[in-house]
Amino acid sequence: MSRRVVIADVGPLIALVRVDALVLLKQLFGQVFITSIVRDEILPTSAFPDGVVLAASLAEEGWISVLPAPEDTWRPLNPDVDAGEASTLRIACLWRELGDAVLVVMDDRAGRAEARSLGLDLIGTAAIIGLAKTEGLIPLARPLLERMSREGYFLGPTVIAAVLSSVGE
Repeated sequence: MSRRVVIADVGPLIALVRVDALVLLKQLFGQVFITSIVRDEILPTSAFPDGVVLAASLAEEGWISVLPAPEDTWRPLNPDVDAGEASTLRIACLWRELGDAVLVVMDDRAGRAEARSLGLDLIGTAAIIGLAKTEGLIPLARPLLERMSREGYFLGPTVIAAVLSSVGE
């Protein structure tokens, strides 16, 4: 039986925490998975601002589940793909091979290019904000996208413009 699986890299998690919007992942997708490598990028919580919120989502709330990183010899073609992204992409491919519908949540350019080369379905942080607006979970996308930029999370102006256009803002 096929199921929908959402697997996230660390970047979108950090970006959403910075604007108090991590809950949007839970509201949109229910369960979200990360690999143990991505978890280790999040912890210790002192590694970045608001790390405590992510740690609580991992430990207490239970909607973010940690999967062991695959222990095979697969490596991404692009050397700029980091270990967290690579583990996310590998798990996504393995689940897709089992017949699951997989969605990868990732923002990094190299990781996204690798995901596309593997034929994986992708969504980035900006698109998550747009989807949340479309689904009625937030009244406006623009304030969250602008706040992300102010908080130092890079979202390209063309990406922001495309999302705002798609949601009529």
